[in-house]
Amino acid sequence: MTINKKWQNYAFIFIIIAPIQYIILSSIAMIFYSGGTLNNHLSLGYNFWNNFFSDLGRFIALSGQPNYISFTIFTISALIMSISLIPFIISLYKLFQDKNKENNYIIFGSIFGLCAAFFLILTVLTPWDLFLGIHLVFSNLFNFCGAIAAFFYFMGIIINKKYSNIYGLLFLLLLILAFTYIFLSLITSEFFNEDKILIQASYQKISQYTFLLCYCVQGFGAIEYKLKI
Repeated sequence: MTINKKWQNYAFIFIIIAPIQYIILSSIAMIFYSGGTLNNHLSLGYNFWNNFFSDLGRFIALSGQPNYISFTIFTISALIMSISLIPFIISLYKLFQDKNKENNYIIFGSIFGLCAAFFLILTVLTPWDLFLGIHLVFSNLFNFCGAIAAFFYFMGIIINKKYSNIYGLLFLLLLILAFTYIFLSLITSEFFNEDKILIQASYQKISQYTFLLCYCVQGFGAIEYKLKI
């Protein structure tokens, strides 16, 4: 086995572990969150359905209290998750280098995937209590690039006879969730602020945990496919 192939294996293992550590550490960060939601700055602790993940990465919580422990735990775990996407995307591309038709889709998927990873890292590094506008721009760019990457990965995997369709369908699910987010943003624009935040924060949990599950499973899919070729 060459060093390059070993590096690919490590990348696939990394993308399996990274989402798991993020789920565990972000849950711990929720315990240490200093309180407050956009609707109620006096609420205690982290409200799973009314707080956003970005609240965990604030220097100062919405309650006005320092949020350093939650910020540190969340930022480290989110950066690990974000960075793990880069070697995975590069390694996944290398698996398809000799497949002409599939490779065209995977190339575009990889380009947009790397852009999504880059914007996700920037989102994590710009806490929204300090960089609100920039944070939202990076977050939206991450979602946009991630959705396009998911489409191309879906196309590239689904036409490959050796790669199980289930992994392509998981990328399709991410694409559907991205469009659903846009739809929800439009229909909730006229809602009362309290209802809007409840819907958006709740949906963020659903989409984010699906995203984590998808990429964790994709690591297994890449290893499975690598053994077939």
